[in-house]
Amino acid sequence: MGDDIIKDEEVQENEEGAKILENYTVEATKEMFESVKLKENEIELNKIDKESVQILDPDIVENDELTKQLYAEFSSFLETKAEMIPDEGIKDTIPTGIDLVDAILGGGFAIGALNIVVGQPGSGKTMLAIKALGEGQKKYKGKLLGGFLDSEEATTADRLAMLGVRYPKIEPYNDITIEKVFKFLEGLALFKQTKKIVEMPSVVVWDSIANTLSQKEREADDVNSVIGYKARMLSLLVPKYVAKCAQNNICFIAVNQLRDKMNMGQFAPAADLKFMTSTKDMPGGNVLKFNAFHLIEMKVKSLIDRDKLGFDGVIVKLKCVKNKLFTPNIEIEIVGSFNSGFSNFWTNYNFMTQAKRLNTGAWNYLVSLPDKKFRTKDAYTLYKEDEIFRAAYDESAKESIQAEIIDKYGQGI
Repeated sequence: MGDDIIKDEEVQENEEGAKILENYTVEATKEMFESVKLKENEIELNKIDKESVQILDPDIVENDELTKQLYAEFSSFLETKAEMIPDEGIKDTIPTGIDLVDAILGGGFAIGALNIVVGQPGSGKTMLAIKALGEGQKKYKGKLLGGFLDSEEATTADRLAMLGVRYPKIEPYNDITIEKVFKFLEGLALFKQTKKIVEMPSVVVWDSIANTLSQKEREADDVNSVIGYKARMLSLLVPKYVAKCAQNNICFIAVNQLRDKMNMGQFAPAADLKFMTSTKDMPGGNVLKFNAFHLIEMKVKSLIDRDKLGFDGVIVKLKCVKNKLFTPNIEIEIVGSFNSGFSNFWTNYNFMTQAKRLNTGAWNYLVSLPDKKFRTKDAYTLYKEDEIFRAAYDESAKESIQAEIIDKYGQGI
């Protein structure tokens, strides 16, 4: 199993398919669509909800059901004759457990897709990926299959558990090569098919792309002989296994580094991703950028004052440079502890302060609960012990995210 995953695949002509397309003449196509009169520049009616249809031209409304039937017949024709099936979209997401991050992602990391987290060293990329793995276990009540592929060999089972991977506690996989990453995905997909649990979601975290070598690169005596080899391997394997993740409900989260751009020659190349930090790029080739469903960039804003919040940690700026579920490039700040990972409580606290739902000073208070005053260092203890404060705090956080993120940026989504 998986022995042939790095061999070149020859493209073979499908003679039967070619004959089908030859027989599918212009006249037949014209006859099929003449039964419905659509005006110029119209949109696909099968994607419009009933409320929207009511404001359209009466001729369109009259032909709506017929058009939908036509699309259904056309889809069935393609599926039967050409083995083409329309995309059903993302079935679900894996939350990060950070309300603000999940809001800008459109619910969380997409299941059945490649999700990439890039950033500076120490910006919390791995912590965020591990937190998603733990939150996925919680969401699916321990029925989620997960794996942590650790090419950096810097994570232990205890560290995973500390960051939330406890349902069940799992061991990371070490001694990782490029080949082993995709063999793992192959094995997971085959196991799910054999056990008839394809619908059960899975999460695989790969940490990290930049640090993982191929077997050939490991064994090379001359580094010049393998320049570009890794990118070529990924260009072949990533599209194939992104499709396999979609077929088997696998959320694939890959961590990657940022590196300084190398501009050779008189003119600098155009940026592949316009809103990524202009002086930075990520290793692995363009295939990662093209196939990423979510592409998150993280960078450190500042260290946390232990005397103020009671723990050592970091405030990180985060934005989704590429996002197929929500508006991209919304920059937020998340708060994390070096010990326990990113905190939903303190991230919401910071966000509500910026959104003016929480007043800070010598004494702090929620705008919605002005009589309950507290000092910053006592905020989390108050949240845990006071039910009235906790309910008001959660409601204020929810309202802030709804107004400042979802309503503000989600129009038309």
